[in-house]
Amino acid sequence: MTSEELEEKKKKEANYNFFQRWNTYQKERFPLAVFSVYIFCLTWATFFFNKNLNTLLDKTVNIGVFVVMFVVAIAQFLMARIVDEFKDYAEDAKYRPYRPVPRGLIKLKELRVLLFICAGIQITLTCIFNIAGLKYLALVWVFFLLMTKSFFIKKFIDKHILIEVLLDEIMLPLLILYLSSFVGLTFANIWPLLAMVYFVSWIIEIARKMRCKEDEEKGVKTYTAVLGIPRATILISILELLLLVSRILLPSKLNTGNDIAKIVLSVIYAMLIAINVCFVAKKTRKLAKCVEYLGDAFVMIICLSVICI
Repeated sequence: MTSEELEEKKKKEANYNFFQRWNTYQKERFPLAVFSVYIFCLTWATFFFNKNLNTLLDKTVNIGVFVVMFVVAIAQFLMARIVDEFKDYAEDAKYRPYRPVPRGLIKLKELRVLLFICAGIQITLTCIFNIAGLKYLALVWVFFLLMTKSFFIKKFIDKHILIEVLLDEIMLPLLILYLSSFVGLTFANIWPLLAMVYFVSWIIEIARKMRCKEDEEKGVKTYTAVLGIPRATILISILELLLLVSRILLPSKLNTGNDIAKIVLSVIYAMLIAINVCFVAKKTRKLAKCVEYLGDAFVMIICLSVICI
């Protein structure tokens, strides 16, 4: 976006009302349509992992519980986005002034209010529906606060992008542990699912930062920019394989449906690898988007397939 286009955009948005401003923000920085699908799939996996293993009576695991889990998960993802806005503000102002916060559409103080609203929603719903889960929510928040401070080793992790993602992606397993407390699961019986979602988190993070050379932006640390297209693609391919293996190894009732699911997932993985190889060979924008979108789709299919265990 040129400076002239940016100024024109600012003038247009100066007349936006409250709902227009926040709708524009969510479209650009937290697209609810996309994130809702991700979070639905993760909540689904957690919900049915419990239900299919019969750790609770079916009557205690109902749609109401699912909805509450879904809402608190969305709140946590939104909190993570808000904190990133604070962490990245100086860098965004310098390199990405077209984003909503640097261009003045939404102010940081407004995001701070939204952050506390999300936290309030989480703690209220947990107190009402899952008082025993407060300790897991506290664990999520403690780790979340460490993330906001870059684990007090910011200079080190800024130089080592893989160390940063290695630490940051622990957040999702902790969130799944918290969600699991709504259906009675503890670390003792949920750990196979936690291992699986750790790879889910890695893939989602890396897939969104896979780009061809012409789409790289100055000051933006994508994995293709830091590692190069071949190594970044090898990394995501390995993670997709680890995700497939972790899904196959989930404890199950050994029914036919699960065996069919494993075969289908293996075929989908083979298709992913073919696309990844093509991206390394041709390095086009279209193939970069295919790597991203198909990686995301694979993650969601894996999560949904938990119903088959």
